[in-house]
Amino acid sequence: MTMSLISDVNGFLDSISYDFSSVDETIVELYSSVIKNYESLREFRVEMDFYGFQNPYYVIKGVRDSWKDPFFRQTATKKKIAFDRIQYSIAAHRIALAHFGEALEVRIDKRRLLGDKALDAIKGGSGPYIINPDGVFNFSVLTHLPYRGEYMLLLSDLPKRERVSYRKIVGALGQRQRPDASAARSHMYTRRDGAKKQSLSLGHDAGGVVGKRFMRHDNGPSHQSNELIVDKYVRKCLGICYAPLSYSVFINDLLLYYLKKSYYERERHTSIFPGVDPVADLSLFGKYAKALEKKEEVERKLEGLKIHEKSSLVGAVAFYLICEDMKLTRKMFHCSAQDVERAVEKFKKLGLLEGKPLIAKRTQDFLEFLKAER
Repeated sequence: MTMSLISDVNGFLDSISYDFSSVDETIVELYSSVIKNYESLREFRVEMDFYGFQNPYYVIKGVRDSWKDPFFRQTATKKKIAFDRIQYSIAAHRIALAHFGEALEVRIDKRRLLGDKALDAIKGGSGPYIINPDGVFNFSVLTHLPYRGEYMLLLSDLPKRERVSYRKIVGALGQRQRPDASAARSHMYTRRDGAKKQSLSLGHDAGGVVGKRFMRHDNGPSHQSNELIVDKYVRKCLGICYAPLSYSVFINDLLLYYLKKSYYERERHTSIFPGVDPVADLSLFGKYAKALEKKEEVERKLEGLKIHEKSSLVGAVAFYLICEDMKLTRKMFHCSAQDVERAVEKFKKLGLLEGKPLIAKRTQDFLEFLKAER
């Protein structure tokens, strides 16, 4: 049974193939195909877990020196290879599905349907689709994902320059979080009996990665994850798919994700970076870390005033205040100059943009000097 399952898994993985030459026109068909294969992969994964593929070299208790048996070791090695392949394939499909989910949109009257709901609406004949202008996606990465679990093959084929980018990307996704940034996003409450205080993240998956990320009991030291993304297969797949595009493209997409999505959205919904920490690691973004800080500050103040504003527009304002480049802001956020300027004036009237400049004139001149020297 085990060898048959290995054969079935490898056969299925070898059969996976997608054509991303015209994603905008074929997004519905591609989205449906990726979902179908992803569900099959998950079924295989459940069966593999049942047969112990996750720990293939585990020695059966009571069978002395069973690990020395050549057949046992050969079978265990095949199980390990098949398990790794399907893990990389699942991670690759999760990333692809997130890009499609962010891109696909259907508008029915005043309702906006995204992702799976938009796909269901299209299949139900509810109307045509559009590419979501507020979505955070990059179709360029889709062709570089290891859908067949061929991660090691793709890695070995990377030229030197792309290997450097790969290491930088994986390193960034595994970067240690700063305590102050994490603590700022914890929520304190006191039990009714007053006996104990706990600091809990607002994560939706209680008991999962987000739910366990920040826990503190009896005012003891907090436990933090060492990684921006915990799943090693996801990290490596992201490294592989962004390496041919460059490290700067990866950072740009990650920055755009944090600028466009509110904290509520980052915590409760998936993204093109599956499992990413909802709290940004500001050390990754250089001067644009100031934009992230300003965006969070403005959104907190808006929440206090009970005023709702689209998170992507707040992010566009914060980004514009840093770069002072309206053309670049419009390109990144798919918004008009009038929308950004009106938002800036609105926030000024509300007193949300008052205070010290985000970057002093002297600092700005120095940054421009460094940029010119590169």
